Amino acid sequence: MNSSRTSNGALERRVRRQEAAAEFGERALEADDRESLCCRAARTVVATVAEETDVATDGVDSGPGSQSRASSYGPAPERSETEPESPPIYTCTVLEALPDVDRFRLRERADRAAGGREVVGRSPPVDGSDDKTMFPVDRTSHAGRALRTGDPIVVDDLRADDRFRGPDPPLERAHSAVSVVIGRADDPWGVLSLHATARDRFDDADVTFLRSVASALASAVERLRADQRRSEEASLRRTILETSPVGITLIDADGQNVFSNDRAEEILGRSAEELRTYTHDDERWNLIDERGDPIESDDLPLSTVAETGEPVYDDIVGAERPDGTRVWVSMHCNPIFDADGEFDGAVYAFRDITERKHLESRLEEILGRVDDAICAFDTDLRYTHVNERAEELLGQSESELLSERLWDRFPEAEDDDAVRESFQKAMETQEPTSYEHYYEPIDAWFEVSVYPSETGLSVYFRDVTERKAYEQQLEASNERLEQFASAASHDLQEPLRMVTSYLQLVEDRYADELDADGREFIDYAVDGAERMREMIDGLLEFSRVETQGEPFEPVELDEVLEDVRQDLSVCIEESDADIAAESLPRVEGDGNQLRQVFQNLLSNAIEYSGDEPPQIEVSSERAPSGDWVISVSDDGVGIDPDDQERIFGVFERLHGTGERDGNGIGLALCRRIVERHRGDIWVDSEPGDGTTFSFTLRPASADE
Repeated sequence: MNSSRTSNGALERRVRRQEAAAEFGERALEADDRESLCCRAARTVVATVAEETDVATDGVDSGPGSQSRASSYGPAPERSETEPESPPIYTCTVLEALPDVDRFRLRERADRAAGGREVVGRSPPVDGSDDKTMFPVDRTSHAGRALRTGDPIVVDDLRADDRFRGPDPPLERAHSAVSVVIGRADDPWGVLSLHATARDRFDDADVTFLRSVASALASAVERLRADQRRSEEASLRRTILETSPVGITLIDADGQNVFSNDRAEEILGRSAEELRTYTHDDERWNLIDERGDPIESDDLPLSTVAETGEPVYDDIVGAERPDGTRVWVSMHCNPIFDADGEFDGAVYAFRDITERKHLESRLEEILGRVDDAICAFDTDLRYTHVNERAEELLGQSESELLSERLWDRFPEAEDDDAVRESFQKAMETQEPTSYEHYYEPIDAWFEVSVYPSETGLSVYFRDVTERKAYEQQLEASNERLEQFASAASHDLQEPLRMVTSYLQLVEDRYADELDADGREFIDYAVDGAERMREMIDGLLEFSRVETQGEPFEPVELDEVLEDVRQDLSVCIEESDADIAAESLPRVEGDGNQLRQVFQNLLSNAIEYSGDEPPQIEVSSERAPSGDWVISVSDDGVGIDPDDQERIFGVFERLHGTGERDGNGIGLALCRRIVERHRGDIWVDSEPGDGTTFSFTLRPASADE
């Protein structure tokens, strides 16, 4: 009979525990916060276990083992033989494992006396700032061992079991305990523990019950964590969408707008509510392409992605705002598919390029009016723009050339090394290049400048056929001039040498017979012949600037100036001249001819310095055109404005013969040399305020 009642009692207890675990599981699914969930779990455990305990037979065991050792749990309480036994107290704790700090946090604690007659107390939920609720994860504590091993830990007598000496939550009178892991053994969330103030209180049935509650608790915690992650991700997505500088809209499979962020409302000039009344091909958009032509529904990005299943990138569309203004957008359209792989709509991401379109239109208008022919190419060298002048020179219209590759349209240009290499160099180095090209089909010469950018190339070219013809004529004229000058020099030098020789012979042979006037007349004649020889040499040198100059190469002007100072060292020392010079640039030119320019300008500065020692400054600066401006300044007598252009003429002098040295060809030679270098030379001066001669030179190719 007793055996039957015991069996029935065990069955009833198992049924009650299953019902309690199931009820907790159902309520756990409804919990919306971790605190209330942990509270319900702890209360369910102590209420169920305590109500099953027979108060009459279960007292506090204070046998020999209860005071066997002092521990963190405290000594067993003493009582007299006449003191009535107190019912055991059950305590359930929910401990969250904090892996980052290797500690437990006490999430919940519930206490109940055996028989379920009273709730002794419950610690309130705490945050992580309270050190009293934080405990190390230690193998010498039964909760720590459960977490480390993943197995249930049952302790019959905490005070007598030497395995467990570590700290657990402050349960001063606990004798026995059982702990199970909350969650998977390989990824536990925490530990669910049950303590009793009596020994030998727990068995396998208690382990099974705690595991059932812990499993439901773990599922609910994971659900709450997943909900929190989803909520945080959704909040982050909303924040990104709403703060994005890009307009974003969501279109469903029927083409209806179902979402738009703040930037989309701003760009399109409509509120989110109004946008939800629009379809992607709504007539109110008045959509046009870049050419200004209306866009059919089948050609819109949504139609394309719905048909192909592939995204559309950088599609440029013009849409009309409610106020009648047009906004231009560059848009990406990405398809969305449902769980079955069926098309379910699309996401549009677009940015406002209205200002850029206006600038492009303005630029095209300006380019259409300039005299230079201009073509623009993308990175594949396909035509993207051709102005009217380019159409005239190329003999083809913009509509014929757009989207065509340069080499396909003009294969002969690719065969020209100068053309092909110039384009390649510009693309590779992202530096401008230039060249001259003879286009045989129309018998014309072009000067071409290539300017690279991230999106391709802009090519400017002009017809220089007339200039090339003039240069050829000039070259032929220079050759004839040199031939004439050479012949004239030879033909004139011989009579001059004869005149000079005979005058010197007369002076030597008849010196004693000549009076002072006669000797003076002979000196005048010899001096005149000598000046005539210098003028002929100067004229010959002037004529050879173009024909006998060296090929251009990088020239260090600092070295040129130093050579000139050495050549003029005697003159500089005699005049006590002070020449101050900045660091000068490297230029493209003929070093010998540039040396002549510096020597002539410095000689003039010393010669016309006035009564004081010459103070001369040589400087350089970069002009807006990119050329270098070289200046030689002095504090001498200055030049009258009326004479400032005349002094660059051949044989032009500011002073009479005999007043100053020189043959009147030095500045003319400087101008001719500078012009050969495709530069300009000029003078700034006022009488008595000094003079500055300036000239321009092109930078060395590697320094441009």
